[in-house]
Amino acid sequence: MKNFCYTILFVLLSSLLFAENGEQSRILVHTLNYISHDYFFAVKDGKVISKDEYEEELEFAEASVKYYKQYSTGWSDEDSIAIGVLIHRLDSLIENHADFKYVSALASETKNKVITASGLQITPVKYPNLQNGKIIFRTECAKCHGNNGYGDGPEGKDLNPEPRNFQDNERMKTISPFTAYNTIRLGIEGTGMKSHPTLDDEQVWDVAFYVVSLRYQPQHNNPALQEEDTKKFLESISLESIAGTSDEEFVSSLHLTDTFSLAAIRLNQPVKDESEFINTSLKYLDGAMELYLEGKHEEASQLAALSYLEGIEPIENQLKATDPDLMEKLEEQMQQLRKLMEDKHPAIEVKDSIKSVRATIVNINEVLNKKNFSFWLAFLLAASVLLREGLEAFLVIMVILSVVKATDMNTKKLWVHSGWIAAVFLGIALWMFGGTLLKEQLQHVELIEGVVSVIAVLMLLYVGFWLHGKSEIGKWKDYVNNMMKNVVSSQSVLGLAALSFFVVFREVFESVLFLSALNIESSEKQSNAILLGVIAAFVVVIVLAWLVIKFSTKLPIPKLFKISSFVMGALAVVLTGKGIHSFQVLNYIPVHALSIPRVELLGIFPTIETCATQVLVLMVVVLVWNITAGGKKS
Repeated sequence: MKNFCYTILFVLLSSLLFAENGEQSRILVHTLNYISHDYFFAVKDGKVISKDEYEEELEFAEASVKYYKQYSTGWSDEDSIAIGVLIHRLDSLIENHADFKYVSALASETKNKVITASGLQITPVKYPNLQNGKIIFRTECAKCHGNNGYGDGPEGKDLNPEPRNFQDNERMKTISPFTAYNTIRLGIEGTGMKSHPTLDDEQVWDVAFYVVSLRYQPQHNNPALQEEDTKKFLESISLESIAGTSDEEFVSSLHLTDTFSLAAIRLNQPVKDESEFINTSLKYLDGAMELYLEGKHEEASQLAALSYLEGIEPIENQLKATDPDLMEKLEEQMQQLRKLMEDKHPAIEVKDSIKSVRATIVNINEVLNKKNFSFWLAFLLAASVLLREGLEAFLVIMVILSVVKATDMNTKKLWVHSGWIAAVFLGIALWMFGGTLLKEQLQHVELIEGVVSVIAVLMLLYVGFWLHGKSEIGKWKDYVNNMMKNVVSSQSVLGLAALSFFVVFREVFESVLFLSALNIESSEKQSNAILLGVIAAFVVVIVLAWLVIKFSTKLPIPKLFKISSFVMGALAVVLTGKGIHSFQVLNYIPVHALSIPRVELLGIFPTIETCATQVLVLMVVVLVWNITAGGKKS
């Protein structure tokens, strides 16, 4: 029978491999597992439907008998006799083309008895980490199975049989993480699936859980996974059950009627602390270096990006709350590393770059573990960030309110107020959940900030051009006369409210994330200091707003509009830089470094993409202003 010699050799090697930890019976359990779910593809209605599959099942049955004889000596006589009867009966059923349900049931029963008799450990010591599993999968398995597990990896094309497709629901629904664990640990003789003796038990469990979860990864960010009902459902299922039960068995035992429940089980991850995120980042970097040394530059660059997105991004705001300079340094180092990889620089340069990034990340971990905030330090940090963000938003709102007040258009004034007040109330609501969002992997913070920035830029440009068009006194008088004759359309007032909302909400959103991070960083012991800092900053901003608005009516209208349009154009350039930077952090936009200082307050980041886009927006502003000015002269 084919591969018989490989089978005998594999038995001997496996004996040596597992002799020290007393897990010799694992290979027997592994074989019975395969019989219990793969026999379905070999025989149907008493007939062989796949010759290759059936021959493989015969080999598994024969191997089971051999494994039993070799390993049963360590069991009790009662267990040894009972399991021997079951294994020989299983061998007979397979030879006689028995129906799948009988073979599968007998193989599962035999497997369970072997586990009990041998005392085999079938549950991970701690809950497996899917992120770590993904890292190991990308570096160890993707070359054959493909990045997303479709069995389409470059090194798997010439293998016979082909690598397993982990997205194949018909096959994967019968495979538990424990089954996957055994396959990864032991391999499959006669195939390209080799054992992985260099991985420890924790790593193998991480990969096993990740492989079984692959079909559900698109639902990773489903908000329903965080609902209380879902969490209660997951709490009712033990880790032992999750590790040893297949999806098909869960559907049967729990009477599940939807795939969401299965997704919740397979994607379940306990909340990670900062150190776990740091470890995730470092592991991705190690994986990136391995791939780069193998000449897989694009894949290495992807892992380097994931090192930031899945390791640093979820705790970015906590770091900004304690050491913004360190955060800035890491971002620049990460951008430089990805640039080196994309340009295929020598491995020694990439290695040195990764070494520098690792040193910074280790430094970050040390900073995050220092939770010794005093009352006044927490107060000053909270007050300073809210004052900065508040003044930035106020600068635009002040201009809008000044113009509205100068024209005595109280209706529009109310719409402006409604916009920023709505943004503030939404910010308060976000504050109530800010800590929870940060403790769960909030990986789309940069995306939200980037989108809001783009919307704010478009609205600022529109309003800025509108104001500039009215800065010539004749046109301004015509506009005022028309406005006096016509009722303000609902579209224009809603647009004004939307502008007010987006300008303020962007700053509120950033402030909430910062303050939530600061609260977590201080172990929630300085909540009163943070709240007092927020109130103090808010009072200062309100007082400044009142003073400016009170005296803004003394400014000439055309001059006021010119100043206002200039301010809005400048802010549009600033927000453009911040928005493009957010998309670069997400790896949606490539990074090409520039040797210029980073001035985050002005939205200036040392990359070609951010600066070029800012220059483009600035050119649009200047061009339109020149066209408007030329129209006025004529």
